Order: sequence, then C-alpha cells, then structure tokens
Amino acid sequence: MPAFVAGIYFHMSGGLVLEYSEKLVSFSGSLTIGVISERYSALVGAMEQGAPVVIGLDEVTEVDLTFAQLLEAARRTAADRGQVIRLEKPAEGPLLQVLQRGGFLDPEDADRVNFWVGGKTQS
Repeated sequence: MPAFVAGIYFHMSGGLVLEYSEKLVSFSGSLTIGVISERYSALVGAMEQGAPVVIGLDEVTEVDLTFAQLLEAARRTAADRGQVIRLEKPAEGPLLQVLQRGGFLDPEDADRVNFWVGGKTQS
C-alpha cells in the first residue's frame, strides 16, 4: 500500500522503493451530462498514468448525477487496481447536494463516505 509523504507516494515493489508524484485533476464550472465525456477523458488520462490521483473541485458551479457517477466509477476502479484516488477537499456545495439526493452517502459503505466527505458526518 502506498504511503503519502509531502506530496509524494512511496511504494515497495520487489525490494525497490518506487516514487510517485500525485496527479492533480482540477474540474471547474458546470459538471453535467453536456460535458461529461470531456471530464471522463481527463480523469481516465490521469488514472492511466498509475500515479495517485487527486481531484480538485474548487470552482465547480453546477453538478448533476452523471458527474457523481463518473467519480464513483473512478473510485471503484482505483480500488480494484490498488491505485490511490481522493478528493482534494471533502465534497461541498452542489456536489454534496447531488450526493445526498442520489444516496451516495449511505453510512453502510464507510469507504464510499470517506472518499466523498473524508469521514465527516452528514445530516
């Protein structure tokens, strides 16, 4: 399992220590079905590099269910591959509203809740 140290991950592989820098993927503006294929391409491109992926959402103004589903699929794919993927900050604003309405924050799935809100309790 990779360990995070000051922006760089170290991973033991066959006695060697491999170093990976995080790949930041920042999204902004509208994240809806009309632009989801572009967002998909950016996210897949980052994940294919194999480095830990950090998703920045600071300037997001609009989100629909397709973007939440895209990130959920990326989270599951990364988990299956043993790859690190995380949000730069806990979900908030329009994304948090979509997650709440879409049932993404079910407390029965601790890994999913931790990915979205970093362990914060949601009401």
